[in-house]
Amino acid sequence: MGGREEPPPGTAEGGSGGDDEFRPVVFDESFIRAARIQELSAQERMSAGTRPVRRRGGSGGGLPRQALALMLLVSLAFAAAVYMGSKHPYIGSTSSPVQLSMSVIPLQPGPAGIPTGVRMPTSAASTASTPATASNSAGPSSSGSSSASSSASASSSASASPSGSADPGPYAGTAVEDYANGGSGIGLPFPHHTSDFSSDQVLHALKIVYNYLNASSLDPAVLTGGSTDPVKQELTPGQYKQFDDSLANPRDDQQHDVTGWLIRFPSDVRLVDPAGIRVWGNLAYQQLNSGTLQVTSDYTFVYALTQAPAASPSAGPSASGSPSATPSASASAPSASASTPAGASASAAAGSAAQSPIVLFTVRRELTYRFTVSDLNADEVELVNSVVQAGPMSCDADSTSYLQPVFPAPAAGTPSGTPAAKHTATATPGPVATPGPGPSVDPFDHVRPAWDVCGVLTGPSLRHD
Repeated sequence: MGGREEPPPGTAEGGSGGDDEFRPVVFDESFIRAARIQELSAQERMSAGTRPVRRRGGSGGGLPRQALALMLLVSLAFAAAVYMGSKHPYIGSTSSPVQLSMSVIPLQPGPAGIPTGVRMPTSAASTASTPATASNSAGPSSSGSSSASSSASASSSASASPSGSADPGPYAGTAVEDYANGGSGIGLPFPHHTSDFSSDQVLHALKIVYNYLNASSLDPAVLTGGSTDPVKQELTPGQYKQFDDSLANPRDDQQHDVTGWLIRFPSDVRLVDPAGIRVWGNLAYQQLNSGTLQVTSDYTFVYALTQAPAASPSAGPSASGSPSATPSASASAPSASASTPAGASASAAAGSAAQSPIVLFTVRRELTYRFTVSDLNADEVELVNSVVQAGPMSCDADSTSYLQPVFPAPAAGTPSGTPAAKHTATATPGPVATPGPGPSVDPFDHVRPAWDVCGVLTGPSLRHD
C-alpha cells in the first residue's frame, strides 16, 4: 500500500524533452515594457511601506493614444481649412486686408527760391487754363482767321508773336525738360516668374499698379479734385471703407489723408500742361510669401501749376445771379459772350493766366502694394504703405485733403506782355525768406528712403542750365 509506485508515463517535470506546459504564460520583454505597473524590488519594498508596486510612465494605455490621434486629426483639419482659405479662387473672399499706412511730408522752398517754369503766351495760356473752352472753340487757325476778319489789331498781335505757333511749354529750359511725359514715364520691368507666381501673374500685377498710378497721379479729373472714382475702382473692396472715411473726414493720423491715396490740388490751382506732367522713377517686385506678391513703386512727378485768375467784378453779379442785376443785362450777357468769343473778358482771363507765375511742383510717391491670387483674378490692388514728399509747400500747410503749393509773388513792374514775363525759367524767391529747420531733401533721390520730416526742397527742378 505504501510501497513504491511506478512513475507516471511521459517526461518527468523539469526534463529537457517535450514542450514546456508553462510556456504560453511566460511574458516576453515587449509585454513587460508595455506594462503600466511594476513590482518593487525587495529593497524598495522595505522602504516603500505597504505599496508593493509602482506606476510606470503614462505613455501607454488606450485612452491617451486615442486622444492624441484625435488631436492630430483636428490639427490636420484646421491646417487644411487655413490652406484652402488662403488659396480660395473666388473673387468674393472675406479676407480683410490691412489698413493703409501713409505719411505726407511737405518740402519747403529753400534759399534757391520757388522753382518756376516758362510762362506760356496769352493764347496758349488761355487754352491750357480753360480746357473746356478750348475744346468748344474752333482751334488756333480758325480763331486766327476769325479775329483777322473782325479786327486788324488781333492779326497784328498774332504776327508779332511768332512763338505762339511753337510754344516751348512750361518746362523749357529746366532740368526736367527731357523727362518722360505722363504714362510713358511709368515703365514696367521685365516680368520674371517667382517660386509661386508665374511671369504672366507678375505682369498682370505690374499692369494693375500702372493703372493705379495713372489714375491717382496723372488723371486731370482726379488732380483737380473733380472725381475719385477712377482711384477707388482700382482698390480691393476691403479698403473701400478706409478710402471713403478719408474722403469724408480727412485727418492727419497716418491712415486718413486723402493725399496718401491720390494727388490733388485745391480749386484755385490749375494745371498748365495736363498732358505734359514729367515722370521719373521705377517699379520693383518680389514674392513676400507663398501666397503674396509685393510690388513697390517709387516715382517723382513734376506738375506745372498756376493760380486760377480772379473773377472780374463785372462778371461776378451775372454769374452769381444777384438781385441787383437787371433782367436785360443778364439776358444780354450770354449773347454778348457767345457773339464775341475773343472779347474783353476772354483777353482779360488770358492775360491773368499769362501774368500768373508757373510753379514746378514736385511730388515723390513711394508706394507698396500686395497681391494675392484673388486680387489678380479680380484686377484689384491692396495698398500697404504710402509715403509722399511734396513741395514747394509750407511745413505748416494742411495737406490732409489737398496739396497746398506755395506761389511766388508776381514780379513788380514787369508787364505781362513782355518776353521776360512770358519766358521765365528761374527759381523765383517766394514768400518764405529764410527756410526753417530741416534737412535738404531731393525728391529725385530714390536711393534715400522717402521717410523723413519736413525738409528743404532741392533737386533737378531747382537747377537750371
